[in-house]
Amino acid sequence: MTPPVKARSGHILLDGRGKYQDLLKVYPDIHRKVVEANRPFVKEAEPMIPEIVLEENLRDLRANRKPAGYNRAEAFGMRLIFPLGDVRRPEFYFSKPLRCQEVVQITEEVSALLKRRGVRHTVEYDRLPLGAPRGLPPIPNAVGGSATAATISY
Repeated sequence: MTPPVKARSGHILLDGRGKYQDLLKVYPDIHRKVVEANRPFVKEAEPMIPEIVLEENLRDLRANRKPAGYNRAEAFGMRLIFPLGDVRRPEFYFSKPLRCQEVVQITEEVSALLKRRGVRHTVEYDRLPLGAPRGLPPIPNAVGGSATAATISY
């Protein structure tokens, strides 16, 4: 399957008996990619934050626990999220607030990195449960009611 051109989120699900520990050797490279993607948004007052977050995440991975990821407060920054979910199938995803090519690029780069390291996984896009898309409000018809299919009368 070919990846989409743009996405809001790129999900990587570890296959089979995957564990968080399987990410231990590749996580520093994944973390570095996310930090580089956020470089334009980093505040100069916090130069040590990425290294501290990396060490905390590596500590969790060594203990086979769900790491915190990289979820800084930058409005348009790339986020690396390890969601609460099925512990038998660890997952992480990259997201941005808007559909963009960066999410697809970093997801594909990390997928290639995992393949080279022999970590079996599946890649999916836009799996976040964001609800149904909102449309325009209903247009009133000429009689004075609304143009929706269901009419409620009191």
